[in-house]
Amino acid sequence: MPELTREALIEVVKHHRPTNFASLKKSLDEENINIDDEKLLALIERLKSEGRIKLSVKVPDSFKEYLTNIWKTWWFYSTIIVALSELFFVISNAQAGAALFLRILFGLGMLGIIPGFLTVLILFPGGQVNALEKIALSIFLSVLISITIGILLGLGPFFQASNNIIMLTVYVVLADIAASYRSYDFLRGSH
Repeated sequence: MPELTREALIEVVKHHRPTNFASLKKSLDEENINIDDEKLLALIERLKSEGRIKLSVKVPDSFKEYLTNIWKTWWFYSTIIVALSELFFVISNAQAGAALFLRILFGLGMLGIIPGFLTVLILFPGGQVNALEKIALSIFLSVLISITIGILLGLGPFFQASNNIIMLTVYVVLADIAASYRSYDFLRGSH
């Protein structure tokens, strides 16, 4: 899917005549144009300030309202579900069948992607990094965070799989809340 340019956005607005942000996103999906919400908001604001387009963007009034929009904050709920599921599988010592498969799958996510992904969202709430940079940073930071937690637990008699996943889950939940608040704050600050 191509990235959105100023000219392409103006053409989509002229052709589809969206009245709000949600209808613009739907129009962009119909045209197979992919763009991060924060980048789209910044582009809309620039074009509105130049008088090139007119579009109303609904900004949530509160953090709670932001979190209740599941289509916008799907990643918040997905990371919580994966973290708590992995915690359950490790604590229950799942060793066979589908439970073992899910334990391995969620474990790879917890050790290799999710902590770094959330850290990237905390550091760059406005989507200042492209998708490839986000993936590379997510993997690098996840490995770094997992190793750091393992080393800290290894300093004492606490180095066990259950303690490691508990600490990693605590980090993920706290980082998830911080990342979602930073995204909400960025969205609110851009208006």
